Amino acid sequence: MRARELVGLASGLYQGRGPGLRLRQVHRPWICPFELIVPHVPVGATVLDAGCGSGLLLGLLAALGRRIEGTGFELSPAALGEARLVAARVWGSGSRLEFGPGDVTGEWPDREFDVVCLVDVLHHVSVADRTEVLRRACAAVKPGGALIYKDMACRPRWRAVANQLHDLVLAREWVRHAEVAQVVRQVVEFGFRLEYRVDTTRLWYAHELRVLRRG
Repeated sequence: MRARELVGLASGLYQGRGPGLRLRQVHRPWICPFELIVPHVPVGATVLDAGCGSGLLLGLLAALGRRIEGTGFELSPAALGEARLVAARVWGSGSRLEFGPGDVTGEWPDREFDVVCLVDVLHHVSVADRTEVLRRACAAVKPGGALIYKDMACRPRWRAVANQLHDLVLAREWVRHAEVAQVVRQVVEFGFRLEYRVDTTRLWYAHELRVLRRG
């Protein structure tokens, strides 16, 4: 699987949407390494995407035939509306997607999932709330299930600043990146073990992906 294939699938998911949305979502696989995330989601899994945005990750999993039961929650009403259109578009793919309103610092779904995804979320969360968000994410993982954590790297500093400028323009927010080693330590304290790690770059963006298994 390559980014080009995912860009093609994303184009189908957001076909007919506005040019701004298509620019952000269709081309996001060139920036975000979704092809490294997908293999860690088993076929037929129940998946929670916290802070799901416009539903791209779950939509890609459905379009790839993973036959997931996907749940996403998102704070932005506009993004949530787009995610629900993605859910309707993948109807008949063998996957069932459901999106609803929610904030990662608020209430989480009252159930456990095979896979919980926290992708490009934590750098938008205040430092004071990060431990609690990680605790809730871990609590939502079934025993034997996986937490997929992907976020932007703090180093090298110039790449981190480039991402901060990106979010300042698109999200109108000056973000603060989390130290991935500290995130892993906290998740391990919640009863997980590190199973997979990779650091990668796309254009001027630096990414840190960690998969941690519960139990």
